[in-house]
Amino acid sequence: AAAPVAPAPAAPASPYAFGAPTGAVGSSRIETRSLRQLGLAGPMQLRGTSDLQGLLFGIRADEVVTAAKLTIQGATSPALIPELSQVAVTLNDQFVGTVAPDKARPAFGPIEFPMNPVFFADANRLNFRFTGRYAIECNDPLSGLLWSTVSDLSTVQLTLERLPLPRDLARLPEPFFDPRVLREPLNLPVVLPEGAGNDVVRAAAIASSWFAVQADYRGAIFPVSSGVPARGNAVVIAAGPDAVPGLTLPRMDGPTLAVVPNPGDPDGLLLVVGGRNGADAAAAAQALAVGRQALSGEIAMVQAPDMPPRQPYDAPRWVRSDRPVKFGELVDPSELQSYGFAPGTIALPFRTAPDLYTWRDRALPVDVFYRAPPGPITDVAVSRLDAGLNNVYLRSFPLREAEPGWPWNWIARRVRAASLADRSEGQVGLPPYLIFGQNELQLRFDMRPLNRGDCVSIPGDVRASIDPDSTLDLSRGYRFTEMPNLAFFAGSGFPYTRLADFAETAAVLPERPTGSELSAFLTLLGRLSANVGHAATRIAIARPSGIQEVANRDLMLIGAITRQPVLADMLRDRSPLQIDGNRVTLALGDALGGFRNLFIGDDERQQRDQLQATLAAPGAGSGMLLGFQSPLSAKRSVVALTGSSPQGVEAMVAAFRDTDLLPRIQGDLAILSNGRMTSYKVGRNYTVGFIPPWLWPQYYLGARPDTLLLMVLVAALLVGMPGYWLMRRRAARRLRTRT
Repeated sequence: AAAPVAPAPAAPASPYAFGAPTGAVGSSRIETRSLRQLGLAGPMQLRGTSDLQGLLFGIRADEVVTAAKLTIQGATSPALIPELSQVAVTLNDQFVGTVAPDKARPAFGPIEFPMNPVFFADANRLNFRFTGRYAIECNDPLSGLLWSTVSDLSTVQLTLERLPLPRDLARLPEPFFDPRVLREPLNLPVVLPEGAGNDVVRAAAIASSWFAVQADYRGAIFPVSSGVPARGNAVVIAAGPDAVPGLTLPRMDGPTLAVVPNPGDPDGLLLVVGGRNGADAAAAAQALAVGRQALSGEIAMVQAPDMPPRQPYDAPRWVRSDRPVKFGELVDPSELQSYGFAPGTIALPFRTAPDLYTWRDRALPVDVFYRAPPGPITDVAVSRLDAGLNNVYLRSFPLREAEPGWPWNWIARRVRAASLADRSEGQVGLPPYLIFGQNELQLRFDMRPLNRGDCVSIPGDVRASIDPDSTLDLSRGYRFTEMPNLAFFAGSGFPYTRLADFAETAAVLPERPTGSELSAFLTLLGRLSANVGHAATRIAIARPSGIQEVANRDLMLIGAITRQPVLADMLRDRSPLQIDGNRVTLALGDALGGFRNLFIGDDERQQRDQLQATLAAPGAGSGMLLGFQSPLSAKRSVVALTGSSPQGVEAMVAAFRDTDLLPRIQGDLAILSNGRMTSYKVGRNYTVGFIPPWLWPQYYLGARPDTLLLMVLVAALLVGMPGYWLMRRRAARRLRTRT
C-alpha cells in the first residue's frame, strides 16, 4: 500500500520556449523570450567569413501566432560604410528588416521589427546575415574591421491563440508532449491511485519513460499525485473503474488506452492507461510504448505486445559497437558540409556505454575522408582539418599532403586520377578514457586563402565536406570496467542501461512511497530511458519485504534514509559506510588503523577527514547517491538515491538536470548539501564485463607496480639460481678434466 499523496498543481509554464499554454481555447496570451532563452549560447558574432547565423524555435500544434515583434540590439564595427553595410533579418527566408551601421554610434538598438504571422510555421528559423564593407573598392573578407554583434538579450514577442485539438490516440504523444517545442523540458503530471501496487507503479514507469524518450534531450519531470490536476494535461494510471476518485473512467474489460477530458479543465486532456487490475495497466503501458502505431480514436482495448528480448548494448540511440559505423548513420549528410573559409564545427554526437577496455589503452580508430578546395583557392600549406572529442583536441589533417619526389609523384597522380582525385583521408584515434555516455566527435575546417589583401579577389562560396562513408569503429574495444563508478551512472545510466528495456533492473521503493519519492523514481528512470531511446518495458518493481524476488537484478533504491531500512543491511558488509538512524557514518578502522594511517597519503587522509565532517553535519535537506556491489548476487550493482529527508531526494534528482553539478558526481558516494556536490571513493571495487584471458595480466598488474616488481624478482631468482648452479657444475667439471 502507498501513503496518500496530495493532488498535483497545474504544471507551470517553462521560461525557455513558446509552450505550455495556460488559457482556454480561443483565448490569447503574449509571450516574450530572449534569444538566449531560445537557444543562443551567447552574443551572435558575425564576421566577413561567417556572415550568416541563426536559431531555431517551434510553435505548439495547439496554438497559432496572431502577432509578432522582434526587438534586437547589438553593435557594428565603426569602420563600416553605412551605405554599403547592413545586418539583414529573415524569418523562414522571409524578409523582416535591416539594421544599418552608424559610425558615430556603433551600438544599436533596441530596434523593433514587426513580423508577419503568416511567416510562422511549426519549426521556425530566425536568420541574421551580415554584409559589410570598410572600403568602396577593395575589401579583405578576413579583415578584423568586418564585424557585427547581435546581443543574446534581443527578444521575440509573440501573441498566441489557443486552438482546439481532437481527442485521438493516433496523435500521441501530442498533446501531452509536443515535439515542436524544442527547448522546453516536459512537465507531465502522473496520477496514481492510493495504495498503488507494484504492477500499477510499473505501468506508470513504462508510460512515463516512453514520454521521456519522446522528450529526449529536453528532459522530463513527472510530478505524482493521487488526484487529477486542476488544469492541463496528465497521465492517469487506473486499475479498475473506481481507481481515481472524482474521475469517471471508461469501461475497461482488459488493457485499455483512452483520451478523456480533464473534469476541472475542459481544454485539458487525460491519457488513461488502465484495465481491470494492475497487470492490465502494465500491459496497456507496454502497448503504448511498443505498439502505438496501431492506435486511433478516443479509446482502444489493447493487448500486451510481443517484445523480443533486447541484446546487451543494442540501445536504439547508442552507436553500434560490433562493426564500424558510417558518419552518414549518425547524422544527415547535409550536416557534414562546411561553407566559407572559417566555418563552424561539424559535430557528430554519439552515445555508448562507457565501459570500453582496450589493450594498453589503445585508441579506437576513426577513418575520416574529406574534400576541400584545391591549391589555387586555399593555401594548402597552412590549411587543415582539426579533430577533437568532447572538446579535447586530438590531431590535425593537412588539406593536401606534400607530394613525393619523382617518379613517385607521377605514380601518385595517376593512381589518384583513377580513383577519387579530390578526396583526402586520415585516421584519428579516440582514447577510451575520453569516451563517456554522451559524446561528440568534432571536426572543423581551418582554411586560409592562397592570396589575401585589400584588392585580391577571394571566392565567397568556398565549400568543404566530410564524406558520409567515414567510419567510427568501437568494435576493437572490450566491455569491461571496474565498479562502482557513479560517473558512469550519471552520464549514461550504466550498468542499468546495458539492456535498453531494463530487463536486468529492479527499482526498490519504500513500502508506502510518497508522491515525491514516486516522482523522483519516474523522473530518474525517464532520464535513463531517454539516454537509450527505449521505454523501460521490462523493469521490475519491488518493496524491501520482497527484495529477494529481484536478487538477480541490478537494483535502484529510491527513498529517504529512514524509509529504506533495507539499505542499512545491504551496506553492512559491502561498504565502510553505515547507517545510524537518519544519519550515515563512516565506520572506524580496526586496532591497526592508527598504524596504517602512518602510510596513508595526505590527500587520502584529508579526503577521509572531509567526508567525516560532511557526514557529521550534512545540512538540512541533503541528498546522497551511493554505489556498491550487490550483496544478493555477484557482479550485480546497487545505486541508492537517498537523503536525510524527502526534500534531499528531490534535490539529488534535480542535480541530474544541472550542468554544473552533474559532472561532479563521481566515485561511489556523492553528497549534495547546501547546493554543493562533493564526491568520494570509500568502498571496494569489483568488475563487470569480460576480457579475454590474455588481457588478465595487464588488468591485474597494471595498477599494482609492487606486485609486478615482486614477480620480476621471483622470475630473476627462478632463472638465476638454476643458471648459477649449472655454471658452478660446469666449472667443477672443467677443473676435474684438467687435473
